[in-house]
Amino acid sequence: MSSRRAPQGRGWNKLIPVATAMLSLSLGVGIASGQSGGGGVGVPSPPKLTDVECLQMCAGIRKAGEGSVVKLSGSNLDNVRWVAFKTADGRKRVEPSSVAAKRIRATVPEEVGVTTGNVRVIDDLGNAAATPTKLQIVNTTALSDGGNFRLTEAQAAPRKTYYFSKKKRRPKVNYVFKGEGQTDVRIEVVKAGSGKTVRSWVQRGREPLTNYSARWNGRTNGGKTAPNGRFRFRIGAIGNGAAETTADSRFRHYSHIFPVRGKPRGWGDGFGAGRGHQGQDIFVSCGTKLVAARGGKVTYNRWHGAAGWFVVIDGKGTGRDYAYMHLKRRSPLKRGQVVRTGEPIGKVGETGNASGCHLHFEIWTAPGWYRGGHPMRSVTKQMRRWAGWS
Repeated sequence: MSSRRAPQGRGWNKLIPVATAMLSLSLGVGIASGQSGGGGVGVPSPPKLTDVECLQMCAGIRKAGEGSVVKLSGSNLDNVRWVAFKTADGRKRVEPSSVAAKRIRATVPEEVGVTTGNVRVIDDLGNAAATPTKLQIVNTTALSDGGNFRLTEAQAAPRKTYYFSKKKRRPKVNYVFKGEGQTDVRIEVVKAGSGKTVRSWVQRGREPLTNYSARWNGRTNGGKTAPNGRFRFRIGAIGNGAAETTADSRFRHYSHIFPVRGKPRGWGDGFGAGRGHQGQDIFVSCGTKLVAARGGKVTYNRWHGAAGWFVVIDGKGTGRDYAYMHLKRRSPLKRGQVVRTGEPIGKVGETGNASGCHLHFEIWTAPGWYRGGHPMRSVTKQMRRWAGWS
């Protein structure tokens, strides 16, 4: 594929679907001179809950007992009046100890027979919401106050990480703490800026003044892929709610890596250039290493008269296919093989209908490359973002 047109080998045009034109419409409204606008206070949106965690006097992330302090996360929570815990004969309402738009704290009531179940909130207008996960209620003898926990060291490595990469390239923290005997340690991954806890888990029976490590898989508490950006590890005893962090515990985490691992990066034709160009051309020296922009399963590894040697990878957790064309030679990857983000997939070449060594790169929507999906117009925009952080 040249910098001016898409590959035009025999049979290639039969693969390219007819593009559907899209029409966008912008609407605006105005108020004529002399007209008065509306007034009054809008009705607040109903509350929404996404998680519940135990902060103080805990037996686990979501294991609490009478007198434990819990945190409820979500949105539109600033008008919440009551927090309701499940009991054997219904629910017991308590007033929250602190209220904010995205989080609430409350104490599990004592001597009312609180049992395991979802926690609910009720706002001033009577709107209610429940946590998607249950808060497990345990006997108070199983609760821990965290002892005299103090974090003395926490260092993240590597400082730049990518989702679904090799295990050794995933976010990891090495930590040491002081305290009183064995401690159940809470590990939290926190989004910088917002301070939101993206993921949390517990490591049991950790000893003071001992080196430990914890590794994050890039997923949220809800099992979704975490957003791009800056994060930090926060560490504390399970029972005292005072998780701590250090300047060395910061790192960056991203969903994709730029696939061309060499300079200079010359940007050739983008989507729509020439006759039906469906991707983005990146010019670079022949033999430059190519890596998987997003790991996943190899669906194609073959030759085509126009594309030359090419590879298609079904991106893990995306529903998208990523196509790499004009490779120097056949990729060593096998069809069905799982490749990790950032792992080598081949080298830049000019095989097929290509003028000059370059990668022709495409992103296809689900269900995939020439399997019912369509090429994404945003390929250039997305690749420039990846280049900016990798």
